[in-house]
Amino acid sequence: MAQQDPSVQERLRLQGAALADFGLFAFRCEDLDRLLHRATELVSEALGVPLVKVIEHLPDRGEMLIRSGVNWQPGVVGCETFGDDEKSPGGYALRADQPVISPDLDHETRFETPDVLRRHGVRSMVNVVIVGERQAFGVLEVDSQEQRGFSEDDVAFLQTYANLLAAAIERFSSHEELRNASREHELLVHELRHRVGNLFGLIQSIASQMSVEDRTAEEFRQALIERLQALAAAEGMVFDDNMERVNAQALARKVLAPHMGRNSARISITGEAFLLPARQARMVGLAIHELATNAAKYGALSVPQGKVRLEWRKETGADAGQLCLCWQETDGVEVRSPKRQGFGTRLLKHALPRELGGEAELAYEKGGFRFILTFPAEPE
Repeated sequence: MAQQDPSVQERLRLQGAALADFGLFAFRCEDLDRLLHRATELVSEALGVPLVKVIEHLPDRGEMLIRSGVNWQPGVVGCETFGDDEKSPGGYALRADQPVISPDLDHETRFETPDVLRRHGVRSMVNVVIVGERQAFGVLEVDSQEQRGFSEDDVAFLQTYANLLAAAIERFSSHEELRNASREHELLVHELRHRVGNLFGLIQSIASQMSVEDRTAEEFRQALIERLQALAAAEGMVFDDNMERVNAQALARKVLAPHMGRNSARISITGEAFLLPARQARMVGLAIHELATNAAKYGALSVPQGKVRLEWRKETGADAGQLCLCWQETDGVEVRSPKRQGFGTRLLKHALPRELGGEAELAYEKGGFRFILTFPAEPE
């Protein structure tokens, strides 16, 4: 039986070691960027090719981004992009859905060679798609500065490696989804507990502020029922998981309806009308409810002359793509920053901007409390 070439044996040994090392690293790693960087390092060592990169597919932008890589010039990794069509090597591989080998880029006619590869003197390359059970993450690409014919063993190694990498990426995605769901669940549980007390207090306040003058008992009963129904509708609108998008102005009106009563002029809702996805709507609804409850207890709505203005707007210029909610209380009582941060303050100041990826400003001014929330609009 013929003995295998020692150089081939060594290459296979290195490739097997790379797969084993990466599998162990992927199991322990908790950072996706570190994972991708280590993946490119191990492939580079196993194949003896300095230039290796992971290209992430960004379908919403029609682009492919060099997400990670080794031995590339500064300004390439994390910045350089290509189109995701068949004109780019990565786009071609995605559409072919199979390994694509280019032993000589000078004679490559299937796609165009990106300038970044020309600048690095790349002469041969191989691309394999990183895809698991979900949508393809992108492409693992090996770029040789020497003309090289990648063997079947090399391609098999890269495909196995890409499959292992895809599984690791999907694990990260699943863990992130679970963490997000856990955070949202915890927040909603805390809010539910918080709301139970506020709800009874609000019902009592609604009933006590309703005048019986010039009303029969039946009229008083009906008016109270209508107020409570408005409160229930607001709660349902905020927490309804089946709603796809919610009108921001309608959401504000529903949440604030129990506080408006006969003196609706005390609360004004102005600005642009736009739609919020259910996730954002629930969080914004929580914020408006908290603001109104605090205003009724301690702020402008706790005195007859107090007023509240809620304004919605879409930012322009450098902040284009951001939505802004501005809550301004006037003619009320003098407010001061609380000495202790309760759940409401933590919700407005920390949890809300974190969940929406935005920023919150709380100002306790002599003229009244002000709250400004800015967060990115999600594409429709």
